[in-house]
Amino acid sequence: MKNLLSSISARKLGPLMLACMLATGLPSLALAAKVSVQAVDKNGAAMADVVVYATPIGTPLPPAGKAETATISQSDMQFSPYVTVIRVGTQVKFPNYDKMEHHVKSFSAAKEFEIKTYERGVVPPPVMFDKPGIVIVYCLLHNWMRAYVLAVDTPYFAKTEQAGTTTLDQLPDGNYEIRAWHPNMGSVKQPLVQTIKVSDQTPLVKWQFDFVPTPRKAKAANY
Repeated sequence: MKNLLSSISARKLGPLMLACMLATGLPSLALAAKVSVQAVDKNGAAMADVVVYATPIGTPLPPAGKAETATISQSDMQFSPYVTVIRVGTQVKFPNYDKMEHHVKSFSAAKEFEIKTYERGVVPPPVMFDKPGIVIVYCLLHNWMRAYVLAVDTPYFAKTEQAGTTTLDQLPDGNYEIRAWHPNMGSVKQPLVQTIKVSDQTPLVKWQFDFVPTPRKAKAANY
């Protein structure tokens, strides 16, 4: 019975079922909400690749489980994805799917690393991102190739799509600081911050940035 109840979202349990749980001494389930997010530029146009992450106020973060390995590939002479958000303690692998060699390097304080020149089909050992912060990844052989990794201390994070929208899932009810960051802000400009109360009635969280995103650099014409 306990296993069955633990697999059901508390928001789908009716008042009668919750009352039965309390009467029989079964533990109540933590409520979890979904927060919808919308990001636009200074002209009101949708912004993709905005990282949004939430940190609870006054309550501890859930412990990190075994993190999955993230992937940033080199394909069609670009890094893909362009923006990646992970929890601290996650490893990232950098497979090369191009016909050309690549040389991956980061000079960032949050994670400095180097993967020297390697060929198509090679998947070097993954890189552990063990500190929070913004990491800019380059290919030293192709100067237009760039990727951004934001390592955060919280498991509650997401990235906006082309429509400028995303959702933060499974947030227990409570107060949160929610931050929004875009690659054009780099590691110098601070993320935008809002404080919200999360519940089943949480409204849409809207962000408007004070700039228009710079287009991603295109690959050189001779490749």
